Amino acid sequence: MAALARSKRKPAPAPARRPGVAAREARRVRSRRLLLAGAVLFSAVILFAWFPASSLLSAHSNLKATQSQLASLHAQDAALAQEQKNLSDTDEIERIAREQYQLVSPTQAAYEVLPPAGSTSAGTPYAGDPGSDGPAAPSAASELPPGGVTTTTLPANRSHASHQAAAPSGLVGRMLHTLEFWR
Repeated sequence: MAALARSKRKPAPAPARRPGVAAREARRVRSRRLLLAGAVLFSAVILFAWFPASSLLSAHSNLKATQSQLASLHAQDAALAQEQKNLSDTDEIERIAREQYQLVSPTQAAYEVLPPAGSTSAGTPYAGDPGSDGPAAPSAASELPPGGVTTTTLPANRSHASHQAAAPSGLVGRMLHTLEFWR
């Protein structure tokens, strides 16, 4: 019964808090929140370091570039398929042979109308034909030096004359000249 009487009793009121205790409690709550925010930030940094977002973005851009290249290749494939279909037609083959290669069928004769001699008209298809020019005159300048001897020059900083002038004569001079790669 004593236990029953104790359970029916009202709990004792909480002691009144002092003003300094409330400030400490508020600081503790703020520090816990700051610690939580820091932990979340640290976790995000670790996550991005472990699974870099830049590589994902780069892979995504590579994927888009590859998809656009694939689309262009599909368009080229369709164009080539249409050209193959056109080239299986004999009328198309004859048209290309006439237009591009100036060919005619065996029963036809081909005639080419040339411009009058001495006139160069911009409207003619062969205005820039090198065959209509006369032969080129030979050059008076010789391509080889006289006597058929070729000469070479050394770079300015490695000229042979400057090394000979700087090297002393005698045995030491000849040794230095022989071992000039050491300089």
